[in-house]
Amino acid sequence: MQYRPETKELISAIQDFLMKDLLPKLEGDDLLSYKALVSWNMLGVIARETESQEFESDWDRILSLNLKISKSETEYDRNQFLNLSRKEKYNLLLDWNKSFAKEIRNQTKSNTGLDLKPSGSLWNFAKNQLKETLNVSNPRFQT
Repeated sequence: MQYRPETKELISAIQDFLMKDLLPKLEGDDLLSYKALVSWNMLGVIARETESQEFESDWDRILSLNLKISKSETEYDRNQFLNLSRKEKYNLLLDWNKSFAKEIRNQTKSNTGLDLKPSGSLWNFAKNQLKETLNVSNPRFQT
């Protein structure tokens, strides 16, 4: 969730490449220059469309798990979450992730130190998040 690059950042990097590195090398080729500009513009459209939906799928997944590790899960249903600003959504997810990490620490502590027992819905969620992240950052990773 908070540890993977945002879609907007990735798109912005591609846009920068198109405008700063590729377009100057296309001088003299009007058709390719035009296609590069159109591509840059299309990426802007995609960035604006995805920006408004970026955190909704994360919140939907959290609500569907019904882990109840944070009071925000009961305070914000899907519609209330949709009405928050982008910054408020980000902060809410960040707070939830902090609660999630604290809950994992609480479940793994024993009187003698760490006693890792990966089981249950909390651990399955963490494992699936890690698999998703690895699949995005390294598609060749075999889970």
